[in-house]
Amino acid sequence: MSSTDQPKRILCPRCRLYDREGRRCTIGKVNPRTKLDTYETAQVLGVRALCAFNLYRDHLLAHK
Repeated sequence: MSSTDQPKRILCPRCRLYDREGRRCTIGKVNPRTKLDTYETAQVLGVRALCAFNLYRDHLLAHK
């Protein structure tokens, strides 16, 4: 798999669920930038707090 085949991370401001005025997700999700931050966030807040567009979320769910 080449680097062009990898899914791209959707940045929050480009998401339709992002409130630009409030500078936050309208459904309360978080989208950490790194894999380590994703795992740490899942440990503290739970997997349900992670954005569906997070690149590492599915991998984390598959190993639960």
